[in-house]
Amino acid sequence: MPTTTNTPYIGITGFTTRDEVSAVLASLPESPARLLMCGVLLSNALLSGDASDAPNRCPHPDAIAGIFSDDPRCLNLIHYRPQPGDNLADALARASEVGGPNCHGVQINATRGVPWPDPAALVEYLERSQPRRIVLQAGREAMASVDGDPARLAQRCAEYAGIVTDVLVDASEGLGLPLDANRSSEYLEALADTAPDLGLVVAGGLHAGNIDELLSPLLPRWANVSIDAEGRLRDADDRLDAEVAVGYSRAAMGLLVQASR
Repeated sequence: MPTTTNTPYIGITGFTTRDEVSAVLASLPESPARLLMCGVLLSNALLSGDASDAPNRCPHPDAIAGIFSDDPRCLNLIHYRPQPGDNLADALARASEVGGPNCHGVQINATRGVPWPDPAALVEYLERSQPRRIVLQAGREAMASVDGDPARLAQRCAEYAGIVTDVLVDASEGLGLPLDANRSSEYLEALADTAPDLGLVVAGGLHAGNIDELLSPLLPRWANVSIDAEGRLRDADDRLDAEVAVGYSRAAMGLLVQASR
């Protein structure tokens, strides 16, 4: 069975119930070659007692621990966007606590105006909470901060080597914008050269109907890349569509497992 520490994953972000997780798990082999990354969005508004601005994507913090399964096929991550001025180590430790005993770590989404989190704060969080996996999102603001230069982005990400486990190259940030395979490949190449110990993740509008078209240009060179999907797996009410999520996970598993052989 794959471990949660370094195995590539097929990610779905935006789970709000255990039933949704169970539906996707039921479609997977008993011993898949990749983990299912179950991403749950943690809302700062809900943490503060306010109404969420995305109620169908963000479950109440008290419900999150119950969403995460102890199934060994799962990599359970809280996706969290720290607020400007927060004590980052405290915020991430709280996120892990909210995730409960089956939470394996966090994905750190860029704070508006602060695309690069403080490495020292991440070290403190790592020592306090001992997560198995920390994914650093290199999104639109991070790319803009280096003028879109893959080498410079890789150099910034290398500052987190030994702290985070993975870097997510993500210009979409949950908005469903399609992955640009050629551009993503440039970033992946630079990251692999500069920080070879970091796991690599890509995202961008993926779903069952386009995953072959969008992802195949990266294969087989990047057959071990992890992927994540969010925006294009949702229905008209912005709820995760379990049937669409199952179709995506099956298509992704087939494509990536075949490419890695």
